[in-house]
Amino acid sequence: MQNEMSVTSKIASLLSPPWGSWKGLFLMMREEKLFSGIYIAGTAMALAFTMVMAVVYYIKLAPIYPERNRTHTVYLDGIVVQAEKDGKIVGATSYHFSDKAFEEWLLPSKNYEHCALTVPSAGSVDIGNNKVETMRKGKDAYVDAIVCHTNADFFRIYSYDFVEGRPFTKQEVEAREHVCVISDDFARKYFGRGETAEGKTVVTEGGTEMRVVGVVRGASSLTPDSYIQLFRPYTIFPFYNPDSPYTGIYDIVLTVKDNRQLQALRRELEEIGARLTQAGTIKGSISREGATEKIVLSSSMQTHPMHTLRKLAGEGIFRSISKWQVGLHLSGILFVLLVVPALNLCGIVAGRMERRSAEMAVRKTFGARRSTLLWQVVGENLVLTGIGGILGLVASWLAIYAFRTQILGMFFDLTTDGAAPLVTGEMLFAPLLFLGAFAAVLVLNLLAALLPAWWSLRSPIVEAMMEKR
Repeated sequence: MQNEMSVTSKIASLLSPPWGSWKGLFLMMREEKLFSGIYIAGTAMALAFTMVMAVVYYIKLAPIYPERNRTHTVYLDGIVVQAEKDGKIVGATSYHFSDKAFEEWLLPSKNYEHCALTVPSAGSVDIGNNKVETMRKGKDAYVDAIVCHTNADFFRIYSYDFVEGRPFTKQEVEAREHVCVISDDFARKYFGRGETAEGKTVVTEGGTEMRVVGVVRGASSLTPDSYIQLFRPYTIFPFYNPDSPYTGIYDIVLTVKDNRQLQALRRELEEIGARLTQAGTIKGSISREGATEKIVLSSSMQTHPMHTLRKLAGEGIFRSISKWQVGLHLSGILFVLLVVPALNLCGIVAGRMERRSAEMAVRKTFGARRSTLLWQVVGENLVLTGIGGILGLVASWLAIYAFRTQILGMFFDLTTDGAAPLVTGEMLFAPLLFLGAFAAVLVLNLLAALLPAWWSLRSPIVEAMMEKR
């Protein structure tokens, strides 16, 4: 009797709108707890893992504080001296720039908006001696700081928020004034919490005094190119090697208006490289019999996405990656995070549809159209995907915040100061990011549900009703 009532109630649902009633959807979830639980959990896990990876790439690629000009930012990682023989590259030597190279080759150019010297990826430790310096706090007290030697344009490229004072000026850089800008976290460590830092003095371990002209809101170690605690004019401590005056410790970062200006800058650097090659200005350390040397300045030029993804892929500082490699890299991640779970869900839904084939056959016998039954499947999966999506979003936020050192440590260099990375709301609460990830999961889940349902509904009614259950 109960089975007859159950069948009758299910048949009555044929009179409902195509999307089905909310009561019917939640009744289905209660009756099929195992299927609903597995479906929701699978969706939540797929979205959580996708969101974690999406947040990682969002932090690396999106315009976030203080790297809000990323879409216009270009990086020059250094000078490459190629050894060529018979038209092929048989070896290469790479160098970073010196301040002399910056002043003679880049400053006169008109093919950029702003241009600045920087220490390569200041918030990492790949050349730590040029980045982390000790400041004397007192007689026997010292504080380490991540230092960047740069010029005034640096604060036009990176949009730091000043909580005190101002950036140092072009005139102060040219006059070699002993001024500096510090981050608020360094100010607390050096001067004490609640103390005003502007106008006070920071002393290096060697005794050099620098007047603080500004304090910025500190960046996160998740943005290593801008994770700096003390900025000072590069002219205070000029770097000069008489044996190789154009090679030194610096990278160059700049902003361009558009791709046309970027290509003009590239051509200009290629012309400079040709002149340097002809003059034999810089020599490589790799010698090959019968090989000729060529100085290349533009091979390390990268826009922000390529600059970031090259390092993420583990490529050397001066080695470029192609757009094909980037596409393959991202496609592999999406396949593992989205397509594999979708295939698993497709198998689960196929098994469920096989169990429901007799029910669907009865519905079709009483006049239900195939489109009506398919829309019911869509409605059920929308509810399950929505619940799983919300749970996955919350789980991703909790995981990133609670285990940020462990999770983000797999994709970022967090060894500079050993502290847990700063994860800001700007990094996590990106509505378009969630909507994009949710849309991808939703589409794959619907395909995983509709394909088995469509295939099952193609079976003849009599065949479906006669199958053993």
